Amino acid sequence: MKLLYDAATLSSRVADLAATLNRDLATHKLIHVVVTMNGSVMFAADLCRALTIPQVLHFTGGSYFQGAIKHEHALNPESLPTGFNHAPVLIIEDILDSGNGIRQLRQLLAERQAGPITVVALFKRQGSPAVAEHAAFTLPRELFVVGYGLDMDGRYRELKDIYTFENSVMTSTPGLC
Repeated sequence: MKLLYDAATLSSRVADLAATLNRDLATHKLIHVVVTMNGSVMFAADLCRALTIPQVLHFTGGSYFQGAIKHEHALNPESLPTGFNHAPVLIIEDILDSGNGIRQLRQLLAERQAGPITVVALFKRQGSPAVAEHAAFTLPRELFVVGYGLDMDGRYRELKDIYTFENSVMTSTPGLC
């Protein structure tokens, strides 16, 4: 495995994102946070702890990888409130890829009277059509990553850093591989 991002880099990006979100959401008394995948749990935990706005947490399903093969499964609407009373919703995603899951989730939240919806992702794949207001890093389409909650067949989630099994060229631009 090759180190892609160490814990200090991850922590710094989470702090940057939290500062932006705290500023953008400062006028709200409460936000709903929807965590989409098991892979985003470490990122979500760190980000939620860095937010100063009171939060209600919700967890739902999405797509997942088995080995290097992506599988889709339906969102779990029962895990979400039936109404948000126009309160803002922050969606936390691990890797934005096709955008199908986020598109479905945005639609479901809108149907349930969510207020402004903000998507923040740990990674956004280069070339992804998915719409996200914030992404910590970009990720080449062919790169598979593990660690910091991201797994391969349930393994490597506990790693504090993010690693890849592929050789990649990293740029000196923060957040860009």
